[in-house]
Amino acid sequence: MTGRPHSIRLINGRIYRDAGDRIPADTLVTRDGTIQFVGSRDDAPAAETTIDLHGTVVMPGLTDAHIHLFALAIERLQIALDPVAVKSVGALLDRVSSAARRVSSGEWIRGSGFDENGLPEHRYPTRKELDAAAPDQPLVIRRFCGHTAILNSAALHALGIDEGVSDPVGGSFERDPQGRLNGIVKESAADAVFRNMPRVERAVVADALRATIGDAMRLGLTAAVEAAVGFTSGFDEEHATWNLIRSDRSLIRLGFMHRLDPKEAVARELTPQRDPDWQTNTLKFFADGIAGARTAAVTTPYHDTGGTGFFMRDEEELERVLVEAHLDGWQVAVHCVGDRAILRVIGALERAQKMKSWSDARHRIEHYTCPPTGGLARMKKAGAIVVAQPSFLSVMHRTTLEAFGPLADSRYPARSVIDAGVPFICSSDAPTGDFSPWVGMANALDRGADKGRPLGPSEAISRREAIRGYTHGGAYAMRQESWRGVLEPGMAADLIAVDRDPFDSTVDFRAVKVLMTMVRGAIEHDAIDGRAPASAGVAH
Repeated sequence: MTGRPHSIRLINGRIYRDAGDRIPADTLVTRDGTIQFVGSRDDAPAAETTIDLHGTVVMPGLTDAHIHLFALAIERLQIALDPVAVKSVGALLDRVSSAARRVSSGEWIRGSGFDENGLPEHRYPTRKELDAAAPDQPLVIRRFCGHTAILNSAALHALGIDEGVSDPVGGSFERDPQGRLNGIVKESAADAVFRNMPRVERAVVADALRATIGDAMRLGLTAAVEAAVGFTSGFDEEHATWNLIRSDRSLIRLGFMHRLDPKEAVARELTPQRDPDWQTNTLKFFADGIAGARTAAVTTPYHDTGGTGFFMRDEEELERVLVEAHLDGWQVAVHCVGDRAILRVIGALERAQKMKSWSDARHRIEHYTCPPTGGLARMKKAGAIVVAQPSFLSVMHRTTLEAFGPLADSRYPARSVIDAGVPFICSSDAPTGDFSPWVGMANALDRGADKGRPLGPSEAISRREAIRGYTHGGAYAMRQESWRGVLEPGMAADLIAVDRDPFDSTVDFRAVKVLMTMVRGAIEHDAIDGRAPASAGVAH
């Protein structure tokens, strides 16, 4: 059932008010988008519609505090090259060749989801191989992380990238041993490629966004933060596309991080806005790169390749724009993977707080992969939070072991973050991490044991802490915990019903299926046995 009745009564359920609830209620009543009652059916008020849950578990809706919905939507329009779709470099090339035969000469081919870690060869396809598979069509393959791309010769030519090109600040055009471009572009060089590729029609992307958000609701998400407007196709293009669906009434609650410097935001007349459905109060910055490309700025050289990565921009300039954003009233979110980058950003946040104290800034460090000594104590004092991606422990299991060697167990901290009193928020970073929040919760417990030995088992968190990271935690990151994230009277009627009890220690998070998703008191996804409501009209 999908609809927007004035009031709904859910009966015969196991209704958890929050992640700490030990004695669930059996009845919940919503009215005009908020929760009116949680408790015993005998005490519940009447409602326009009653739904019998037949023992189904109800809990607060989930928030993904760091996801790239735009990138997920774009992937729907591209050829899939992830390890599920292709099992070898040869299979990847066959899929590219098949796509090339279906399109005319000069027409762009876009591939997505590539991850060399999931292939037996553990390597990228070469420029020569891609040229043979698609000799006449420009081809761009976006690595699943979004920080790296692979181009064939036709794409390099179409974009005006020749052998004399210089590496930009914070990026690189990789070369083979003979000094010739090998088609691999990283970080800011990849950004330039994505910005300058021909655009997909906005209306087509908008439809893909609606479908992607529908998928998110079927996973139990009632809110999400788009982690970098501008990361996939450039800010202005993405911003305009998002605005095409802003009036839709069946979306989850959305927050947006604008990938802009403060002066760029001013030029576009953008200011921090805390709309409960369409929040735009965050600016996103990239301090360094990623572990997979060995571009994260670390102190100890990488175990397998040496080198210590780099910053995406001049360090002084980075600190300046972070302070400026703070002074302009923006929440700051910074991609930080390496400990060198994290320390620099913490220093900038400390400086900003000294210039203008803001106790509720909740500035965000995204990832916090390589924890620096003393970093958490300084973050707590600065009021900053960690927004982590537990599924990285599985998705990046091999990369973490190879890149960090004996230091791998100290990567992706969680237990120590919570113990230090720093808010620990869970998210996916999909499509880099797993789209499903339930996979993220599982990895928060098992530390990637599904891919081999657990990484840093002492950093595992409890089942309820993992759930809280996606319920109250996501709301907290958006400064919305006062009105959503728990199921109590007066709070938003954003909730989900699932097919098994995720609070039960015997339940595998990965097996949980979402049967119903309610946002603003409206049922947007319903798969409870295809049944009709228990009663229509006024129930008593």
